[in-house]
Amino acid sequence: MYDLSAGEILRFHQAPGNMTVSTPYVVQVISPIQLLSNQASDAHRCMVSDGERMSLAVIPNKLSARVADETITRFTVLKVKKCSVSKKERQNDTPMLFIVIHDAEILGTVGEKIGNPAKLTEQDDVAAGAPQSFAAAPAAAESPISRPAYQPQYQQPPAQQQPQSHFGGAQSSSSSSFMSRVDDIKPKYSAMGSSAPMHTGAPPSVHPISDLNPYHNKWTIRARVTQKTPIKVWNKPSSQGRLFSVTLLDDSGEIRGTAFTQQVDKLFPLLEAGKVYYISNAQVRMAKQQFSNVNNQYELTFDDNTLVELCLEQANVPQEHYDFIPLGGLEKFQKNQVVDILCVLKDAGEVSEITMRTDDRKMTKRDLTIVDKSGFQVRAALWGTEAETFNVPVDHVIAFKGMRVGDFGGRTLSLPSMGSMTVNPDIPEAHALRGWYDAEGRHMSFQSYRGTGGGGGGGAGGIGSAENFEAQLKTMAQVGAENIGATDNVEFFNLKGTIAFIRSNNLAYPSCPGENCNKKVTEDLSSGQWRCEKCERSWPAPDYRYIFSFNVSDDTGQNWLQCFNEVGELLLGATANEMMELQRVNEVAFGQKLADATFKEYKFRCKAKSETFNEVSRVRISATNAYPIDYVAETARLSRLIDSYN
Repeated sequence: MYDLSAGEILRFHQAPGNMTVSTPYVVQVISPIQLLSNQASDAHRCMVSDGERMSLAVIPNKLSARVADETITRFTVLKVKKCSVSKKERQNDTPMLFIVIHDAEILGTVGEKIGNPAKLTEQDDVAAGAPQSFAAAPAAAESPISRPAYQPQYQQPPAQQQPQSHFGGAQSSSSSSFMSRVDDIKPKYSAMGSSAPMHTGAPPSVHPISDLNPYHNKWTIRARVTQKTPIKVWNKPSSQGRLFSVTLLDDSGEIRGTAFTQQVDKLFPLLEAGKVYYISNAQVRMAKQQFSNVNNQYELTFDDNTLVELCLEQANVPQEHYDFIPLGGLEKFQKNQVVDILCVLKDAGEVSEITMRTDDRKMTKRDLTIVDKSGFQVRAALWGTEAETFNVPVDHVIAFKGMRVGDFGGRTLSLPSMGSMTVNPDIPEAHALRGWYDAEGRHMSFQSYRGTGGGGGGGAGGIGSAENFEAQLKTMAQVGAENIGATDNVEFFNLKGTIAFIRSNNLAYPSCPGENCNKKVTEDLSSGQWRCEKCERSWPAPDYRYIFSFNVSDDTGQNWLQCFNEVGELLLGATANEMMELQRVNEVAFGQKLADATFKEYKFRCKAKSETFNEVSRVRISATNAYPIDYVAETARLSRLIDSYN
């Protein structure tokens, strides 16, 4: 039996303010672990006990893999090495205690609850007028860990207990909603001046950005604004307004902050790129990664209560933060994830103009070819002004901040409006890359993600090398057991299996023959023409394209996959037009063609995504590529697998 740190949760409850605790203590998970359904991540929640009291605990997504494989489950005993503790006030009730576990060691799992823990009650609160010092709280005699008295590392400065607006008067407790009414959507600035109020007096206690989470409601950060977007205006039938975003950095990490509508006028003149500020009273929410170039699962939303003060001491806050990813490691990242890249420019294309499919906007684009020490070359796209003004000579080193990963033909990169690039940055990594390129990289042949079969292509479009294929290979049973595709994100993986059945109904759909359209067309029975509503044209005949489902099996089970035109042509050995004509004139030959395609073995590159239809969610798996088995290479792979067990 394990000894829990009795009294620990009570001391957390009686401590003044929020804090980060880095002295280890032992607790037990005493409830089923549940996914936080209102969060856009795989964070979990549960109840934990120190043997005497219980508290709500949050397990962030960096520990979620331990929950998924049931290493952390009900009745697991944890040695918590680092956590954040906060309290949420409740009307006519004792405050709710939250423990966000950042780092923990798993001691083991027992078959039952240890002790008889009780909920925190009003009797557990410190008596009014005689607040107990958290540092003076006696350590429990039965605690298995010898530790010094606690000191709360981050206490809220007294000035923030009753927030005052630097824009005039005390603030209302209600914050602005995302859909605040807008008097005038054009940018306008108040006459309060163009700089933030300067912080005077003693420096407040600050909280590191890396520890911010939705369960800490009182904090102050000291951060540098490293990026600031222009004001963007949206005007939709359902809403209208303005917004701008900043990237905030301290020595623990970075986070994105966004101001909407009414807060734009207040905060846009105050926050300047390159300067350091004290910021408090913003809302911490799950990040919408499709709009962010920051590697943080949370983001800030500025509201009426947000306080911004200019910090005089700026030397100790870093200027920029990079988390460089090698180009050869992009296959580990999903579409639309954001990465930092340090590379050498190998080639720069000309500026071109393209029409966006979503809204027919004209955009300028320039494609770059970049390389690095991983031996890969990747196509990177610049847009708009960045594309038009780009004039960096080839063979120069570039640091890209906030590149967005794409999966067109393998792995690509794109620099969004929030991203940035620095040519020949004065950092050690750039000097090392420059030396490598001059010594050997200039004369190398680089691998591309656009390859097929055994070449490059470990992303959405290609199987990749034998090692990459094996690293992402799943059995049919694993796909279900690991709930692949059950999250909000698209997941890529590899399968090897035999086609057991092909659905012949709805094998293909009639598409528009127009260039780069492929939209479904409908037949006008009166004229015999096929109408495309997107192109607003009629055609004498459609261009059929495959979209069908087929069943693939291996020795562990089976799964249904969906494929589109290119994969369909490979599997059936005929175009969709040929198959639809064959079905019309010779049903027997059509059936034989489908039979000939079954009981053949392939390697499949797959993507899985959860879809909701009629309020029912299900996982759809699509085969984005298929390759016949190379039995010589497959024999070598199986031989290596057998050797690994010896």
